[in-house]
Amino acid sequence: MRVDAPGLNRTEHCWSGFRITCQKGENQMNAFQLPVVNPPLKGFLRWAYTLSITSIHEETMPWYYSNFIQMFCKKNFLEDGRQYYVDFFRGKPNELNFNNPFLLTCSVNYTILESLALDAWPKFFADQIQNGYYCVVFLDEARLSPAASYQKEPFPHHLFLYGFDWEESVFNASMFDHTGVYRNLQIPFREFQDAVQSMRHLLKERLTADHHTYFYKYEPHSPYPFDKTAAIDQLRDYLNGETHLNRINYNSDNEEAFGIKVYDYLQLYFDAVEGNDSRLGDRNDVRHLHVLWEHKKMMSERIGYLVDEGIIPYDEELVAGYKDITKRAMKLRDQYIRHEIREDKEMFERLRLRFDEFQKEEPVLLQKLITLLEGSKESLVSTCGTRCDTY
Repeated sequence: MRVDAPGLNRTEHCWSGFRITCQKGENQMNAFQLPVVNPPLKGFLRWAYTLSITSIHEETMPWYYSNFIQMFCKKNFLEDGRQYYVDFFRGKPNELNFNNPFLLTCSVNYTILESLALDAWPKFFADQIQNGYYCVVFLDEARLSPAASYQKEPFPHHLFLYGFDWEESVFNASMFDHTGVYRNLQIPFREFQDAVQSMRHLLKERLTADHHTYFYKYEPHSPYPFDKTAAIDQLRDYLNGETHLNRINYNSDNEEAFGIKVYDYLQLYFDAVEGNDSRLGDRNDVRHLHVLWEHKKMMSERIGYLVDEGIIPYDEELVAGYKDITKRAMKLRDQYIRHEIREDKEMFERLRLRFDEFQKEEPVLLQKLITLLEGSKESLVSTCGTRCDTY
């Protein structure tokens, strides 16, 4: 699309999620956006940020559906008073730290950026975006007006930047807003600099640790077919309540529960909530149930993908079974949201009932999925003989 106006000679292009406004004869772009997509998982920002980059690329889908099977949660949250969490597990380090094969990753801390004058931060990050790098900046979110923590206690957090508009002096960013909705919005350079300056102060006073700033560039991977072996291993770990993922990089500390055992600690957590247990740390009840629903949704969508790709045959019990679990998990989350607005005296009994149902039903469905995947492996090997190197 071409835009002409008196005294202005520029061309604006829009394609594949990009928006570029170029001032002719100049290297600096006035506005630029890297492509992003609404991420499929939003329970934690490490998934939302990285998947909003990769999920726009069809070639990443086999990798995506080969992963995000295992879950884990904190076990000793009542003993140490720290916040309980439940999340997907893909090994360690966490997803921001060089753990996505499609993202070329760089990281820096505030010590490295110390010599960068505060006024130079907007241009520095705009330049990185213009060079194809998405930026995940560690700053004090309490200085950003869209945030729920705005003008409250300091809130060290990561902010995702994927574009900028130099004339408007704003970054295009993604974050949870004050209503708890993950969305794309604009952050003024001034607020961005205030958030950086506040983080510098927090670090100088040793009031928080430096969780680093990251730069990601999408790098097309060599062919990545769906990995049946990895999927089966994760499914077995889930059923056995254990993990063997990426164990070469860390030692087990017995502070986390995995797979099917997560339900026991979800129940323990909500029993403590019901009893107003004083040992509970910071609470985020809805997020735990949201992540649980995301996991069931992911499992159901994976089964649909495997059927559509001809990797496993259609199985009514498997397909319908996980769709039903997903529906109940979503309803459970929504009921709890309403419970927080207006008390539902049956809510905690409903939680116990659903956790018990899921814990009994999932092993049957997952064992069926393992059997179908193993059957398709054996069928392919017998068809290929010794000539097949991959599935």
